[in-house]
Amino acid sequence: MQRIELTSTGIEIYCPFCGAQVIAEDGLSECEHTLFLASDEGGFEYISPKLELDMEIDLGEKSIDDFTDDIEYPNAIKFVIYQQAPSLFCGYACFAPE
Repeated sequence: MQRIELTSTGIEIYCPFCGAQVIAEDGLSECEHTLFLASDEGGFEYISPKLELDMEIDLGEKSIDDFTDDIEYPNAIKFVIYQQAPSLFCGYACFAPE
């Protein structure tokens, strides 16, 4: 899985395949290419049926970042959003073309 790290506040994320906005200041949405949307604070917000994973995933000792790094899916791109203090928010959005 390819990984793109972003560090900023107020980041909006668009699908690299169709251009649909999936992360905005007013909420989340998904497009046909979205594999998952998650944050360290809220867990998984969306998981595509393509991944065949349950929304109530037991991560064990792993962080969401580590767990999702281990997901194998052809041509997947994971965006990792790190926000500076005081928020320290970490969010994840992953997309695949098929």
